[in-house]
Amino acid sequence: MQAWRAKEKALQFLRGPPADSYSKLPSYLYILEKTYPGSVVKLKKTNDDCFLYVFVMICTSISGREYCRPVVVVDGTFLKSAYMGIMLTASTMDALGTILPLVYVVVDSENDVSWKWFFEQFKHAYGERPNMCVVSDRNESILKATSIVYPCMPHYSCMWHIWTNIWEKFKRDI
Repeated sequence: MQAWRAKEKALQFLRGPPADSYSKLPSYLYILEKTYPGSVVKLKKTNDDCFLYVFVMICTSISGREYCRPVVVVDGTFLKSAYMGIMLTASTMDALGTILPLVYVVVDSENDVSWKWFFEQFKHAYGERPNMCVVSDRNESILKATSIVYPCMPHYSCMWHIWTNIWEKFKRDI
């Protein structure tokens, strides 16, 4: 425990308090835009100027979309740190079958408002393609957000998530 506390103190000495990282976010996004022209970055703050959401889509993902399949896979995952949060991602597959990450977003929680904001920013940056569809884990907030932002786009369920959910229910019932 003493070694862990020493390591934490050393990291705080080198990097500063973790809360200060949020104040550096605007300059990080500015550098991303300058380093990768054509990238789309958005920072949304609360009324009292606190971090709420951040959206990052690098220019190579935008320019590579014409060589990709019109299938967009979205999902969210927990961030394990002192400040928690959720990272939302979207990816697709190129003509060679390689996964191409499109965007990453950090939000406060996986809810209707954050997914709607995600898809609004995504549509602005990525656009809408013919025969485009979304694949997800059937999260209700994703279904609501896509029906609002992309009303004519079909939505499919990820078979892995369906199988996992069925398997978990089966194990509980045994």
